[in-house]
Amino acid sequence: MWRLKGVAARLKSDLGMSPLEHPSDRIERNIRVNIYHGICSILAVNLAAPFMGIFAVKLGASEYQVGLLSSGPALVSLLSMIPGGKFMDRKVRKKKAISVFIMLQRIFYLFIATIPFFVPDRRAHLLVLAVTAMNIPASIANIGWQAFISKVVPPERRAEAFATRNRLMNLTGTIVVLIAGRLIDIAGFPAGYQIFFAGAFLLSLLEIWVLGKVDESVGVAEAKGDTQGSGNAGATGATAEADRREPASPRGLLGRVSVPGPYLRYTLASVFYHLALQAPWPLFTLYQVNVLGANNTWVSLLSLTNTSGSLLGYGFWAKQCRRRGNLSTLAIASAGIFAVPLVYAFSKSLLTIVCFNLFTGMIFSGVNLALFNHLLEVTPEESKASYIAYYTTAINTSAIFAPMVGVGLLNLYGFRTAFLICAFMRLSASLFFRLVQHVERKVSLEAQGVAM
Repeated sequence: MWRLKGVAARLKSDLGMSPLEHPSDRIERNIRVNIYHGICSILAVNLAAPFMGIFAVKLGASEYQVGLLSSGPALVSLLSMIPGGKFMDRKVRKKKAISVFIMLQRIFYLFIATIPFFVPDRRAHLLVLAVTAMNIPASIANIGWQAFISKVVPPERRAEAFATRNRLMNLTGTIVVLIAGRLIDIAGFPAGYQIFFAGAFLLSLLEIWVLGKVDESVGVAEAKGDTQGSGNAGATGATAEADRREPASPRGLLGRVSVPGPYLRYTLASVFYHLALQAPWPLFTLYQVNVLGANNTWVSLLSLTNTSGSLLGYGFWAKQCRRRGNLSTLAIASAGIFAVPLVYAFSKSLLTIVCFNLFTGMIFSGVNLALFNHLLEVTPEESKASYIAYYTTAINTSAIFAPMVGVGLLNLYGFRTAFLICAFMRLSASLFFRLVQHVERKVSLEAQGVAM
């Protein structure tokens, strides 16, 4: 009871935004508010996003339209990320713009809730259009958030801060999916879906409110080279200056792109990693359902064990990031991802895969944590949102081709051989990160005048 009172008091203090004079206190509060924002965000998203596919089927969507629920958003994100990154870079104070784009995305949930009221032959089309269109503001908001949070959470605190955020988001997200799915089934179609889609929008209002409690002045002051800050007038002037610096034409934008070596090497390695990571994804689903006979209960168990593993892993990998550095941790953690298709290649039991998913969750918690933290390290501080957009566009492009690679291997060789090839690809991706680490160390030593 006393502990609950302490948590409530901390929440009241953090979200009440009582004045704090010392910069370190403001940073610590930003870290906590960022965690609260992550929890609110996953609550809103997981009331709706996991059920879009089933909702589409119940609306009468064809297999092609169900496929468009994935490929449509991926396509518009490729088209919107780089312009969105450029837009965000012009904003010295990004928080308000991020909140606007989150609102533009989540308001689509209200529209989707009304789709059952339309004539039957248009419902599936409207759903596909809505899910596709909402990904435009979503992708811009995500890029803006990554650039924004890199300013308000200092590098030395990121491993622990994002590990805690991700751990609590995974736990909260899993619980809300299980509860929401059951309640939707009880309420029935379409009322259950409509209630939870509307609820997702309402929770988004809470998410935006919590995001507004992040103290952006620390990051703005750093961006301006003034640790004490200089008020809104200075921010307005800096914004205007940034607007003047930004070239007006697309040719001018491309002409300004200068790619630092560490960023380029990391992006290339990440593209190959995501290609190797995602190639066997459709094979996993097909093997679970068509060969091992998985049903919804088994799928839920797979999700639960994966989440449990990530909860155990984040604390360990956060310590490794602080001790070894993000790139070294990434090379170590990613070495374990080859084991997933390897286990599938020889597994004849869903129980084996469920148990192994605990290990999978532990491994991927380290990979995901180090991937994000090192991205923030290698992206230049100037135009950070744009460089994040270039990176995200590159890895999303690989995501378009990866499932084709996996399915092609399946058609050519069957499940076992396809899994083994995918395992080799994943191991190669880990070695690619190790190679990048070696190159970075060599470049660093050469820069210091040390002979290799």
